[in-house]
Amino acid sequence: MMSKTNTVLQNDFREDENKESNQIIFNSLIECLPVAVVIFDRNLRFVAASDKFFEESPLKKENVKQNDHWYTLIPDMPRKWKAIHQRCLNGERLSCDSDPFYRQDGSIEWWKWEILPWHHLSNEVEGVVLYVENITSQKSLEKTLRDSIRSLKKSNNKLSRFAHTCAHDLNQSLRSIALYAQIINMDYAETTDPSLKEHLNYMLKTIEYMKNFISSSLDYSHQKNKEIVFNNTCMTEVITSVLTVMKSEIQNKNATVNYSSLPVVYANKNLLIQLIQNLVSNALKYNRESFPVIDISVSDRGTFWVFSVQDNGIGIESKHLKKIFSEHKRLNSGPQYEGYGLGLHQCNKIIRDHGGKIWATSVPTKGSTIFFTLLKESYRRGDTGIA
Repeated sequence: MMSKTNTVLQNDFREDENKESNQIIFNSLIECLPVAVVIFDRNLRFVAASDKFFEESPLKKENVKQNDHWYTLIPDMPRKWKAIHQRCLNGERLSCDSDPFYRQDGSIEWWKWEILPWHHLSNEVEGVVLYVENITSQKSLEKTLRDSIRSLKKSNNKLSRFAHTCAHDLNQSLRSIALYAQIINMDYAETTDPSLKEHLNYMLKTIEYMKNFISSSLDYSHQKNKEIVFNNTCMTEVITSVLTVMKSEIQNKNATVNYSSLPVVYANKNLLIQLIQNLVSNALKYNRESFPVIDISVSDRGTFWVFSVQDNGIGIESKHLKKIFSEHKRLNSGPQYEGYGLGLHQCNKIIRDHGGKIWATSVPTKGSTIFFTLLKESYRRGDTGIA
């Protein structure tokens, strides 16, 4: 009888020993999981948790013991969560991608979570498994980003109103200048002085150009998803318009601008005038020669043209060539080089909006060449096959 009793006690001891060993193995496995997971039994007493859970949670691992009750560990457990726990114990699987958790100290935490029941072999619910991810820092970043966007929109609106005010005042001044130029033109209509007529004609053309430039610049700056209007545009007329406006600057530099008959492209004329003016202006600005020379030419590439604007200026080191089309990137600074580095960035934007490419080659002290592509007159954007 005693022998039989000893055998039963030994078996019970081995069974308890196995249970304890299995529990240790189970806990070790859970602790090593790379996600934040905590497990409670059906009475919501602590069973196991991953180390990742304690990294995400305000709970400290050393303060949590086996069979501690969930609500003892977290005394400020919201009523909503207590209801969720009961639903899970009744067999439901629940989740949320963004859930606020209000602490007793007034702070707010944000959590992503999923809770599901775990079952015994008899298929009865034995407890709950909770996966959590603390996304409070992510929410804080999102709020900062939203605030920054609102601030940026507010700033952009102010800049937009300022730009329209400037444009209105400039146009009003141009109208006044044009009016007086027309009066002078009528008063001296009978004059035989050819230079006076030439100067008046130049003044009127420049005024008309400035009015178009202001209008197109405003439209382009406010272009979001609006389509740019493209038409068949004669590049010779574009160059002529630019040289007319820049006549004084070119003469003051003793510069020569060479170009032959240029083709018709499918583009926005006003934007191309801005493009060429920026390129010619840059070629004049970064030039130490007594007689700057600018050559504008074109080559035929099938469905599109490759234009080039070559100068004999100071040049650019090859390692800097890709940077020159970035916003506010000025590689040559000093009082002799005015500006803010926006010209080539604007050129890049214009060409990209035309479905083309722009790039540069250069030899320091020898000069630079800017290349850009534009569609031929008979083609439409999206059908180019430009690589």
